[in-house]
Amino acid sequence: MYEPFEAQIKEWLKDEPALSAAGVLQRLTEIDPARFKAKNIRMVQRLVKTWRMEMAGLVILDGGWIKSLPASPAAAAAGDAGIPKPATFGNIYR
Repeated sequence: MYEPFEAQIKEWLKDEPALSAAGVLQRLTEIDPARFKAKNIRMVQRLVKTWRMEMAGLVILDGGWIKSLPASPAAAAAGDAGIPKPATFGNIYR
């Protein structure tokens, strides 16, 4: 039922990350009122949740989100020029 509109829905969510499932359903209803009704809200909620999780996974796996963060003031004061270094986990320095 939603497959023909999947690319469009993903594009809406990419352009407006805060778009609610109700907003998605409203847009779908405007496109095809005979197919989409208010009773479809739960299914749209599940699909929107799934697609958002996929998008979040791509952002996390890509790693671009951490590269875009500004250097901390302490790092800047210590002369760190923002050159990426290997990540250290916990309090064990290598």
